Amino acid sequence: MIVRHRLLLGLIVILLSVHSGGITAQNQRDRGRNNCPVTSDQILGQAFGSTAGAEGETGAGGLTPEGEDIEENGLAMDAAWIMQTLPYSQAGPERVAILVLDDFSSEADADALSHGWLVYEVFEALVEHLPDDASESIMLVPVNIADQTGFSADLIVPRLQDTLAELSEEGFERFVLNMSFVFIPCEDRTLGFNFNDFRESRGQRPDRSLVEAVGGNRDYVLSILNDSRVAQIESNRLNTDVEARLAPQAAARAQMERPTPPGTRRTPQQRDDVPGFQARELAVLRLFENRQMERDPLRDFLADPPHMIVPVAAAGNFKQTEPFYPARWPEVISVSADEGNDLRFWLNSNNGEVTVPGAWHLFSDDVYRAGTSFAAPVLSTLIALDLTQATPICGKDGNQPELAHQTFENVLVQQAVADFCAAGS
Repeated sequence: MIVRHRLLLGLIVILLSVHSGGITAQNQRDRGRNNCPVTSDQILGQAFGSTAGAEGETGAGGLTPEGEDIEENGLAMDAAWIMQTLPYSQAGPERVAILVLDDFSSEADADALSHGWLVYEVFEALVEHLPDDASESIMLVPVNIADQTGFSADLIVPRLQDTLAELSEEGFERFVLNMSFVFIPCEDRTLGFNFNDFRESRGQRPDRSLVEAVGGNRDYVLSILNDSRVAQIESNRLNTDVEARLAPQAAARAQMERPTPPGTRRTPQQRDDVPGFQARELAVLRLFENRQMERDPLRDFLADPPHMIVPVAAAGNFKQTEPFYPARWPEVISVSADEGNDLRFWLNSNNGEVTVPGAWHLFSDDVYRAGTSFAAPVLSTLIALDLTQATPICGKDGNQPELAHQTFENVLVQQAVADFCAAGS
């Protein structure tokens, strides 16, 4: 990590935040139908999916929650391997900007980085391994969705518009929009939830989770997310058919002749002590599933964008059969997560349209982390490389990207390109 580079980016983020201005009267009126973004550290009170430091690369310092050695089992997410193996197009002459919409509220060189800087670190590692001609054509731009004014979709849109206008003046006309966050309603009266109250409570206790804010037990939720015997968290039960959930990915890997490193693999275990379904503790699912989020100022913007914009969003980390919003919108490509170079589906991931490596990435603080938040930058970088071509392999059909096929089956990226992109078939 280059500190000077991070400090410069921090200034860019601050300037973008200030330039976007205040809340208009119309925005004030729209807040009743507004949605608010939350990141994985807010949902569960800390950075979800991290494991102990990687010192020595093996042993207790680098184990998954299931007890697998990340390095020994080939589960590490390696940026060099990704950019050598997964790109589906060559570099072209067009300039492309990747807009990283996220929480950049901390300083760029802070000891405790906000979620956006972790996502940005994944981007930096990937871009470092782009071909030289492509790295000069692709620009990373952080766009802060968190400031003193607040978090909400109606505030994101003008900030995004300002950023696009500034970059357009610099000659950029093609953009990838990376969203490694989840939308929830800013207010849900049935649950007694108000997002501003939640933010204020986190000011007093930074590890307070969204799960707790709606009356759930964070430890219970973590226990079922980290339990490899639980395949899916459904609306009224815990599905323990792990083999069935992982089978489509295993078949796809075999068909594409992906190597599977030796070592411990997930196998069915005795299920007599799997925790029972506790509806109250999982009330947070009602926020994630609220149909209010079908209507949103950001979605309205993406329905008729002023430039070629390909939106990409993390599917979420809650063992769901469909992605959370905004990844569920048809205008957005939803991304689920595999485990490193193995391309084995990460069981905590929600289902998405396209799956790429998102677990386990080794960060500069010597900690492995996993999540669809880190899978989204992989697909965003691959798409940006494609958009540098005069005619991209995966374009758009109206306002819908070709890879946003609305079948949430975790299709490996090369297979998705072959199946759904007109120029890739």
